[in-house]
Amino acid sequence: MTQSEFYNRMTKIKDRNPNLFQFIIDFLDDKVTPEEVYDFLKMERSYQVNYIKNYKARA
Repeated sequence: MTQSEFYNRMTKIKDRNPNLFQFIIDFLDDKVTPEEVYDFLKMERSYQVNYIKNYKARA
């Protein structure tokens, strides 16, 4: 994936689901730990949707 493709993909995520985008950004900024991501990925789909829907940016 080129830098341009990555940027376009992230822009689409930001536009379609800003809470998911914020979760990704918080992970990249070390505000979300790898363990939290692992726990998120272990959740059932409906719990993942609810988690992201209610996600708030971290300080």
